[in-house]
Parts: sequence; structure tokens; C-alpha cells
Amino acid sequence: MATERQLTISNPSIGGSGYLTLSNIEADAAIAAGFHAAIHQCRGLAQAGGPLCVDVMIREHEVRGSVPHNVDYINGYDLSEAWRGVFTAGDFAGTFPRGLTVVADFYVDEPILVTASRKGPRYLTRDEYLKRYEEVIDQGHNLRLVFYDFSKYKLRNIMKGPFSLGVIVADLDLREDARFITLSKEAAIEGILNNVPQKADPVANEKMRKLNQDVFETGYAARKQFAGSLDEKIILI
Repeated sequence: MATERQLTISNPSIGGSGYLTLSNIEADAAIAAGFHAAIHQCRGLAQAGGPLCVDVMIREHEVRGSVPHNVDYINGYDLSEAWRGVFTAGDFAGTFPRGLTVVADFYVDEPILVTASRKGPRYLTRDEYLKRYEEVIDQGHNLRLVFYDFSKYKLRNIMKGPFSLGVIVADLDLREDARFITLSKEAAIEGILNNVPQKADPVANEKMRKLNQDVFETGYAARKQFAGSLDEKIILI
């Protein structure tokens, strides 16, 4: 009996409504592609400086009630939020039975209020976080890292959602792994355009829709253009 394809994307972030919108985009993209989707807000509230995590479960069958997450992708706002999803799992193999891919902006967002102790602040530098991720890989766990530098695109942070979704859609396409549901570019773009905030000015609305689609295409192209092997565990784009 063939194993049913699945896809669960966990979206951890520092508070803001952008990642709530991103979860709607992911779910709508799945529905546009002919799949079923459920959104589960598992932590926090969308508020300035507060932690937020929203999981999107995409399945070939209808999703009813509470279902096991078994996360496949962590779509992290930055290295620290993505690391929380890896570090707090405890049983890596049990939590990520199909392995885990972390897609995140390659920087560290320093919290508004840092609670210090004798051991120092509660966040690490970029290099320290990267070393921790590498240690998980060195322990033999099935962890892949796809990190991008969003700052070089000179875009507002709210545009990170469409960009990161482009990276994920391209990564799934490149892997050609039969265990995972893949989303076409067309379905992802439909999900994005369905969730662009609308204002009274039709011209401004169309401009914003085009910007969101262009940013998605930029993220998609950035992942597609990576010249390394598909077997690499750490991909910097």
C-alpha cells in the first residue's frame, strides 16, 4: 500500500499579522492545487514583539479535527525562531518522521526586551545559531537547512512571506520526493493574490498584487538558481 503524501509547514515568527496572513496564503495555495488544508495556531498572539507560531497541514484527504502535525518544513522568520522549532521538539525522529527542512532568513532578530542572566542574553549570534543547527546534523538527524539573505533585496519585512513561500515551493519541486505534497507556482500565486490586503484605490491594489507575485517569483528563482547538489544539508541562497 502506497504511503499517502503529506505536507505540514510550521510558521514560527516574532509577532505581527504577516505570518497569520502567510498561513492563509499557504492553505489557499493548497486548496487551489486540489488538496485539503487546516490551520492550527499553536502558540502566541500576533502582537508587536510577541512569539507566534502557526502550523498549516496539507493533506490529500479532508482534514477533520485535531491531527498529528509531523512537521516537514519550518518556515522561520529568522534563525532564532526557526531554532525554537528544532530545539523544543525533544524526540527529533518522532516529531519529524520524514525529516525536517528549515527555511529561514539568515539573520537574528534581537528581541525588544532581552532578559539577561549570569550566562548572558537569551539569544545567540548568527554564527552560534548556525553551529547549533550543524550539531543536529552531525548527530545523524535528517535535517536540511535552506537559508536566504532577505536584506539584499531591499524589501519591507512584510514581503518575506511571499518570498519564503517561493523558496519552499521551488525546494519541494527540486527534491521530487514522493512523500511530500508539492504545490505548483500557479497555485501558490493564486493563494498569494487571494490574500493581498485590498484598499479603496484599484490602481494601488493592482500594484500591490503585482509586487507580491514578483517577490514570490524572486524567492522561487533564488532557490532554483542554487548551483549546489540536491544532497547538500546546508544551502545558502
